[in-house]
Amino acid sequence: MFWGTEPFSSWFYPFAWWSYILMVDGIIYRIQGNSLIISRTPEFLVMIPWSVSIWLIFEMYNLRMENWYYVNIIDHQWLRWSGYFISYSTVLPGIFETTELLECLGLYSKAKTKARVVSNLHFPVFYLIGVLFLLLPLFFPRYCFPLVWLGFIFLLDPINYIHGSPSLIREWEEGHPRKLLLLLTSSLICGFLWEFWNYWAQSKWIYTVPFFDELKIFEMPLAGFLGFPPFAVECYVIYNFISLFRFRRNWEKDNYLSASRKRLPRKLLFISTIIIISFYIIAFWAIDRYTVNSYTSPIDRIPSLKKENIATLHRLGIYSVAEFLKQCSQEKDRKELQIHLNIPDRQFQELIESARLIKLKWMGIKNFLLLKKVGITTIEKLSRQKPSNLYHSLVKVNKSKIQPPTKARVKIWVREARKLVEKNHNYFE
Repeated sequence: MFWGTEPFSSWFYPFAWWSYILMVDGIIYRIQGNSLIISRTPEFLVMIPWSVSIWLIFEMYNLRMENWYYVNIIDHQWLRWSGYFISYSTVLPGIFETTELLECLGLYSKAKTKARVVSNLHFPVFYLIGVLFLLLPLFFPRYCFPLVWLGFIFLLDPINYIHGSPSLIREWEEGHPRKLLLLLTSSLICGFLWEFWNYWAQSKWIYTVPFFDELKIFEMPLAGFLGFPPFAVECYVIYNFISLFRFRRNWEKDNYLSASRKRLPRKLLFISTIIIISFYIIAFWAIDRYTVNSYTSPIDRIPSLKKENIATLHRLGIYSVAEFLKQCSQEKDRKELQIHLNIPDRQFQELIESARLIKLKWMGIKNFLLLKKVGITTIEKLSRQKPSNLYHSLVKVNKSKIQPPTKARVKIWVREARKLVEKNHNYFE
């Protein structure tokens, strides 16, 4: 990925996560002789499409909340949609494999609390809280967005409890907090890995969380890490709810071995598959249109380059803006490249400035061309802009059917430009 070698450069996230999942599963099998992938393969295969479906629910919420967006995503649709599926399919296996590993290592094995009776009278209150927590982020996204990471817990765990699916309420009632503690811990491990690997990746996400966008660890605002623990619990609760429709079959070792071997009727299975695939198509289309901010930036899409210049760059093995900037990182290489292109000093410097701007927070060529329409052609010019004014200018000049960048994204570009200008950073690499 650091060398820019494909497919690792564009596909770093799924390579990293699937390597981690396979490694952890192997360790679990060595410890207890039973693991999700090796011993419960049918459940693991079922988990993959459900992992995608569950995460896409939150992607749909993000269309309203606008808490993150994607940059430098693969340009070809069928590859990009395959990438969505492969990447989102790691969510549940990543959390659950980490949870089981911590359990195998004996973490929290002695954790006990006082047993208590949970009255069913509390459940209507839980349902109401769950519904409110899921609705408020849609109506007041700027202030209520954190509630979406709690809503399904209150809404679905009481249902799991009533109908005999694994339930955190039942474990709390019995004085066994271990599962909850394991999930909370695994979420912090996975959260760190999500953000650590995303930070270095070429295709990645960037956060636009309101109020908490200054102090960050990697790309994530520091306060945002508080969302990972409830998210892991929510995934566990949602998957247990889904297991109710699968004769309570679940991924956990004891539950899997004792669950019914019955199968869903073929007709119901077929209908469910059609619904899920339709959901994928709608969600992937929406992500492309509203959440993806930029696609990979081939060098031949920079308008100022002539055909003969593009042919020369391709002959030199330079196909992308990132590769061009890498070649320009050393003065000697930069001069040699200019000689090959046979471009005057001023035109060559303008080409470099354009490439720097395109790569700034991976805004991409589409947004670069939009900035160019309002006279922003360098990072220095961008750094002098007021984000709100620039946003309104971009909306006015945007004549295409493509969505203009949001206020939050423009703010990120300006802030990043100012950082680079303050540091006097050349920004070639």
